[in-house]
Parts: sequence; structure tokens; C-alpha cells
Amino acid sequence: MNPDEAFTHDLSALVKPFGHHIAVEAVGSTGFHYAHHADVPMLSASLIKLPILLYAVHRSLSDSDFFDRKVRLPDENRVGGSGVLQILSGRDWSVRDLLALMINVSDNTATNLMLDLLGIGPVQTWARQHGFIDLRIERKMMDTAAENAGKKNMISAHDACRAIEFIFPEGQPVSEEIGNWFLHQQFRHKLPALFDELPDPVKVYNKTGEMDEVDHDAAFFTYQGHDLYLAVLSEGVKDRQAILNTIQTIGLRARDYILKTAMQH
Repeated sequence: MNPDEAFTHDLSALVKPFGHHIAVEAVGSTGFHYAHHADVPMLSASLIKLPILLYAVHRSLSDSDFFDRKVRLPDENRVGGSGVLQILSGRDWSVRDLLALMINVSDNTATNLMLDLLGIGPVQTWARQHGFIDLRIERKMMDTAAENAGKKNMISAHDACRAIEFIFPEGQPVSEEIGNWFLHQQFRHKLPALFDELPDPVKVYNKTGEMDEVDHDAAFFTYQGHDLYLAVLSEGVKDRQAILNTIQTIGLRARDYILKTAMQH
């Protein structure tokens, strides 16, 4: 089997036990494509932060000072979950710092400040205009009242993979600074987990998401000009260790695929 066939075979075998509870899309720079339930919307968890970042980058294109704009963090705007702003003293934060925290440590308070600044409606509209057809943004992070009212944030594996393609067009991040937020991501326990702490030539830029019975990761793998965009979403799996093992193994197979592809070219 060539690398494309072997990777397709591996992915199909790995997702089979989970049926409709797992969704995958993989797009390679050589033309490789794999999809499994990729157009099925799932609860987005922190993957909703990807389109927020993309819209902020869009805003910065017409406003060169946008990333330097200061945003006040009132005490009452702190929320729990992931992130560090909930334990830091109140102060003004630049948009740049809020975005960095939103991606690098998945900061929920930073995310909500960005949604207040950008507006949920404009982010949603921009996403629809750019082909994110399964994306729905209906509430801020950790908003239990909105959640209890039935408001949900949704994303598909296709949309998550597409977001990573937007952030790393033609194999390069939209900026070195933004690339570093993903490369030095603090949550590396999913797709990069099995080789992340080892000396490894494959670079992985990723963003995770998790809630109760929800585990996602979307990543850009690259080595010597050979690239892979990969999104793995899961929802409704009772055995969390089983799904984490599978996501980690998918990441390892993706890394192997990139290395084998590079060896053949």
C-alpha cells in the first residue's frame, strides 16, 4: 500500500468502533482526503475559538491597530473552566494578548471578551460567508443560563478542518506569532500526545476542545513541505479513555503518514 492507502485504512479501522460518535476530516497537501461523518455538527466546546480567531484576523486586515486595542476585564466578567484570567487581577488587556490566551491556554474569559468586542452575529456571518456551513454560535463560554435555554455552539469536523486550513494557508501560519500560539499550545494530550515530548521532526499546531462526553482536536501537521490538516471530533462516548486513546493513535498515524509521504518525494 502507498502512504495514502495505508493512512485511509488506518483511519477507517480506528473510527469504526465509535460509529457516528466520531467524526474525522483529513486533507493533505498531496491531494489526500479522508472524511467520516465530517459534515455532522457536534457540540463545539473550545473549537468555537477557531472562527473567533479567524474573524479577529479579518478585522485586523482593515484596522492595522486592532490587535493593539485595549480591552477592560471587569471582575464580574470572569468565568471558570480553562484559562488563567479568572485568577489574575483586573486590568486592560490587548486584543493580541486575549487571542493568545484564547488559543494557547483556551482561556474562556478571554474568549468571552473577544465575543463582546467582535459580536457573535458578525463572527457567525463572516463564517457563513466563508463556507463554514455547519457552524453555529449561540452563546458565550460557560454561560449555563443560555445553555439551559437550549442555546448551543456547534461545529463539524469539516468546518474545524477548514478553520485550520484558513489559519495555515499553503502550509504557513497567517503570521508567525499566531502560529506560535498553536505550536506551543498547552493542551497537547490528544493528537500530538504520543510523540510530542520526544525529539520529532514533525511539527503539530493544534487546538483542542472538551466538555462532558465531548473530546475534539484540530491540527496542522507539517514536515519538509508536506502538510496535513486534520480534525477529529467525538461526542457521546461514555469511555473517555477509549476515545482519547483513539485520538492519540490517529495523531501518531498522521505523523507516520507525513514522514512516509516525505520519504517518497
